[in-house]
Amino acid sequence: MTDMRERIEELGERRKRLQPGGDEAAIEKQHGRGKLTAWERIEKLYDPGTFQEIGIWTQPMKTGFDIDSRELPRDAVIVGYGEVNGRNVYSYSHDFTVLAGTQSTIQNSKVARAMEKAMEEGIPLVGMVDSGAIRIHDLFGRSGFKVPVRGSPVGGGGGFMYYPPLMSGVVPHISLMVGPCYAGSAYSPIMADFVIMRRNIAFMSVASPPILKAVTFVDVTEEEIGGALLHSEVTGSNDILVDSDEEAIENCKELLTFLPSNWREKPPVVDTGDDPKRTDERLLDIVPTDLSKAYDMHEVISSIVDNGHFFELQALYAPNMIIGYARLAGRTVGIVANNPAVGDGCVDVNSADKEARFIRFCDCFNIPLIFLVDTPGFLPSLEEEQSRDGLERNAAKPVFAICESTVPKITVYVRRCYGAGRLVMGTERMGCDAVYAWPTADVRIEEFDRAADSLYKAEIEAAENPEELRRELMENIHDKYATPYHLAGIQGADDIIDPRETRPILVNTLNRLSKKLEPARPWRKHSLIPL
Repeated sequence: MTDMRERIEELGERRKRLQPGGDEAAIEKQHGRGKLTAWERIEKLYDPGTFQEIGIWTQPMKTGFDIDSRELPRDAVIVGYGEVNGRNVYSYSHDFTVLAGTQSTIQNSKVARAMEKAMEEGIPLVGMVDSGAIRIHDLFGRSGFKVPVRGSPVGGGGGFMYYPPLMSGVVPHISLMVGPCYAGSAYSPIMADFVIMRRNIAFMSVASPPILKAVTFVDVTEEEIGGALLHSEVTGSNDILVDSDEEAIENCKELLTFLPSNWREKPPVVDTGDDPKRTDERLLDIVPTDLSKAYDMHEVISSIVDNGHFFELQALYAPNMIIGYARLAGRTVGIVANNPAVGDGCVDVNSADKEARFIRFCDCFNIPLIFLVDTPGFLPSLEEEQSRDGLERNAAKPVFAICESTVPKITVYVRRCYGAGRLVMGTERMGCDAVYAWPTADVRIEEFDRAADSLYKAEIEAAENPEELRRELMENIHDKYATPYHLAGIQGADDIIDPRETRPILVNTLNRLSKKLEPARPWRKHSLIPL
């Protein structure tokens, strides 16, 4: 019989053998691609000495193929929990050095268990995805073993798909795409709240290039059908584009600092050292009074928020709409802003969809929303109206999201807001708790030229000089109604403010709203946003 010391020594030797994952050749190949190993990613993510692995001893199910004789550490995924910036976080990290990180029933059951535990314990989940899709051996293996994971048949990994929808709105879920992910295996990470993809390394698509060629006879590259740049600029599936594993992990860690651990909590308050009463003279010059001149709304944001730091999401997708996180007096806020520097700040199909999803996430996790408004409204375009995505349906998404949300909401009319643009940027009638206007604000329910033509049609047609009368009427309408004083006079704004005082006013308003109670709503299973 062996004593305890010998058994502990054996335990240490076994653990040491499993620690690196694949063999030296596989690790060198991984490094040769400029990628970290699964374990190296874990070490970069967690505070030193805090990670506790779960399931290091798991083995893949027997398939009847030759891989049964190979040692496959952890079945190609590291799962566990530890502290990230002092707060507990669950994670999984695919190990590409073991069978290219391919997904199997056992592997997916480990991941599903981490998701289930994160949800039950109110802890965020980070998935580091680097997988060569589903393991064919597992799908066609001869074993009758079934994994006791809800919704998870042999080879299917249903739990891997089952839990992300259940986690949604319960705990934050971040996917780091630091390698490939194809077919069914890509459906789970895309269901996360945030996706961070690595340029030229991460690929995410329903079909791989060989499968597409077999079906369509067309040669395509991984980049063309699922590259990080495609998902950042065109599909909107990626939130943050990075150039290395280290950059992906650092962005993930910073993003977590803005978020609560679960829906029951508020985001952590951080002492940023920036004076809550600070004013900024630059705000007098950033925004032109000439409505035809553009400017970058990022400059306004950086002048207002703590230390000028703004954590932007989806920066390359629909850049006419800006979304992201910042802090005001240490409190996390979600910023939604039009950007006149891109497309005149018009709202279109993509920007409406981008805005709505962000609003809904902030509402799930108790993050106040601040709307900075300067838009002429929706993009007048035949292409947009006839879009397969449906302009009307997508335009309704942010309206729906704003009205449904219960977090504190503050709207600041910086300059223009015309027509239906008011609806997608929040009004006092849509549950916004405070509405402020700069002296440059020009808020119109209807375009003045159409209003003049409709209201004074008979007078204009009967006039000796119709164009001159029309011009005079337009000037009168503009002078009377295109002012923030008219807006405030009809209770469309709570106050007209000095732009320099925007920051302290927002801080004071957030302090007032910090104990806002959720209004009573009809009971229901869930809402049905126009998807």
